[in-house]
Amino acid sequence: MHKLYAHTVFMFSAGGGCGHAIAARCCAAWGGFAKLLPVLASEHISFGTRGKVFIACVRSAMLHGSATWAPGASDLLRLRRDDRAMIRWICGAKLEDEISSAVLHQRLDVDEITAVLRTRRLGWCGRVRRAASCVGSIARLGVPGAGGRGRPGVTWSACVRDGMTVCGLDGVGPLDGNSWGAGVRRCQVLPTPESGTTAAP
Repeated sequence: MHKLYAHTVFMFSAGGGCGHAIAARCCAAWGGFAKLLPVLASEHISFGTRGKVFIACVRSAMLHGSATWAPGASDLLRLRRDDRAMIRWICGAKLEDEISSAVLHQRLDVDEITAVLRTRRLGWCGRVRRAASCVGSIARLGVPGAGGRGRPGVTWSACVRDGMTVCGLDGVGPLDGNSWGAGVRRCQVLPTPESGTTAAP
């Protein structure tokens, strides 16, 4: 419970640090990728096995703590760019080969990274809402101070609401753990729009 509380406090106090967190996680993922490159790029290992190693050792580093992120368009672009660069490297595919990312994801049996991110966020939301009231109440706290000029930044709550709409969870309450969990799992395999579209991750 203390770990859940601390993680939730961080989620609502991180402010504009999401971009910095994503940059740090991408750097960590590239570090792990470089160490595992002899395995990930080996022609003697099946694509399926390479995909499992990639998910367990590289993707996990890239998405550590991602359940609390509220990324903007530029943050998502960086995640997609770095993730796809690694996947193309693993598959030995060059840009001039004109092989779509969807084909490479299928080859390695990995889901698109923003779909994974959306699933993690919704799963975490369900756990927070089902937690003790002292934890769940943090989500309802107001942020003191006046906002800056320009368009307001993306919030975690807004990302959750958009994710619920994309996944068809608007009529499902997080307190119904079984139905919520089943919807979240289905959500990960939904097609994700390419960069530049208006749909939320």
